[in-house]
Parts: sequence; C-alpha cells; structure tokens
Amino acid sequence: MFSKVFCTLALVMGLTLQVQAHAIISPALGVTGTPVRNDVQRPSTASPCGSVNIAKTLDTTTPIVAAADGSFTTNITNFNAGKDGSRQVTATVDATGTGSKFVAATVTENGDLAPTDVGSQPLAVQLPAGATCTGGTSGNLCLVSFTTAGGFGNCVVVQQAGAAGAAAAANSTAGAAAVANSTTAAAASTSSAAACAVQQGDAAGAVAAGNATAAAKPKHAKGGKAKQQNARRAWGTRLARAARAAIDELELH
Repeated sequence: MFSKVFCTLALVMGLTLQVQAHAIISPALGVTGTPVRNDVQRPSTASPCGSVNIAKTLDTTTPIVAAADGSFTTNITNFNAGKDGSRQVTATVDATGTGSKFVAATVTENGDLAPTDVGSQPLAVQLPAGATCTGGTSGNLCLVSFTTAGGFGNCVVVQQAGAAGAAAAANSTAGAAAVANSTTAAAASTSSAAACAVQQGDAAGAVAAGNATAAAKPKHAKGGKAKQQNARRAWGTRLARAARAAIDELELH
C-alpha cells in the first residue's frame, strides 16, 4: 500500500515538473506584452503553433524584422533549468503565414540544451534561400515555429521588411531617374526653343534692316535727282535773264 502511494506521488511530481518545464521565444504569436509560463505552447506537426489561432493573431502580433539577407534574431526564455527547460531549438518557416506550409529554417545561433539556470539567450535564424514572405494584410509576413529540445515552444511572426525596403528604394530611384530625364528633356526643349527664337529674331532683324536700307536708298536717290533738276532750272533762268538784259542794252544804243 505504501509503495503504491509513493509511486503515485512520484508520478504526480514528475508530471508537475513536466508541466513546469517551459521555454518561450519572444515576441510570441498571440501574446501581448511580456510572455509568461502559461503562454508556452507544445508545437506539433499537426499544430505547429500549438493552440493559437493563427488567422486571428498574425496581423496583431508584433513582428520580428528580418534583414535583407533573410536573417533575424530573437530571444528565448526558460522558466526552469534542465533539459525540460531547454533553450536549444529547431525552427521551421511558413512563407504564406497560414500555418500550412512549413519548411526547415537554419538556426545559426542556438541556446543551451540543458541550462543550469533560468533566463534568456539570443537565437539567430536564417530563412531558406529565396524565401519570400507573403502572409498577412501587408503581404510580407512569415510564420516561424520554434520547438525546444524539451518539446515546448511557440510561433513568432517575421516581417521581411528588408526586401520590401529594397524594392521601394529601387522604385524610388527609378522614379527619381524618370523625373530627372523629364527635367532634362524639358530643359533641352526650352533651350532649343530659345535658340530658335533668337535665330528667328536675328533673321527678322536682318530683314527689317534690309528693308530700311532699301527704303532709304530710293529716297536718297530721288532727292538727289530733284536737286539736280532744280539746279538746271535755276541755271537756265539765269542765262535767259542775262540774254534778255543784253538785248535790252543793244536796243538802247
């Protein structure tokens, strides 16, 4: 009888320790603020994010922003020591953010397999080459599932802002180039128009000067001819007067 009671107590204590053996990766899917022990999940193949409703929490969970090369860092916190509170993890990623298409990701910096203390450690993860996050209303969210060596864990949301930022920068550069080309073309057009106007102005000025010269020449010639005619008339009159005076003088004598 005593042995049965002892075995029962040992089993209860073991189960209690198993329940207490938790570790969580932050910021956890569906968790607001600092995560606590009860926020820890038990990821599985059928439920990679545990009991969390992915569709309702993906867009409201604080995302981890990935670098342009697809790498990101986060922290894992354990609530008890030993392997049950392991901070060593494996990771899978679902680029659609729906929780249905997970593939392996690479953990480049891992935590302790059987920590002797309670606390936090950094984790570093690399998304698969060529992965493009398409989940969420923003269209750039991935879902990453972590599972510790103790069988605990949770999902986190990763935002692929690096790639989106690069695309935006490329579009901005293209737009700036288009504006610059437009400005250059406008300046060239204005310059050509100005040059044409100057040429037309010069031509018009030359024509006007030619007309003025042509108009002045006939006038000058006409004026000279009139003076010559007047001089001839005056000379003829003086001769006539002189002849008349000579005749009158002869008649008197």
